Amino acid sequence: MFGRLKENAWYYKAQKAYRKEKLPAPYAALFDYFTLMDKNRFSGGRGHFDFFSMAKFDGWLEDRVKDLRSILPEGLLENFNAAYDKYVSLGDEPEYDDIIGAFNEFDEYVYGRYEQLRSILKDYITEMIEKHYL
Repeated sequence: MFGRLKENAWYYKAQKAYRKEKLPAPYAALFDYFTLMDKNRFSGGRGHFDFFSMAKFDGWLEDRVKDLRSILPEGLLENFNAAYDKYVSLGDEPEYDDIIGAFNEFDEYVYGRYEQLRSILKDYITEMIEKHYL
């Protein structure tokens, strides 16, 4: 148990910095995305629709999209852009039936590359911890 806590210390530091709004862009956006795309969470991966909808509700959609476009590697970026295009195409008040299944392909792609997201975020957070910035 204690080894697992140490193994995830970087995540807890990132979470604390995020909550205190001390995690800079684009890593705050990546933390959001990473957290919502965690298929192994108790509630399961929330997916792209929830990511975009929550960012829009919070007034951060444009910033989150811009930030992620600046940091995601090629394959994840192409998938993200396609998911965003799909989200925009649904309009402001999509029908429930239009949402169901619309993002499965995009979500599954990220679930299969979740470790890649984890690595990007972990490398950054670890560097910031070593420099005593976090």
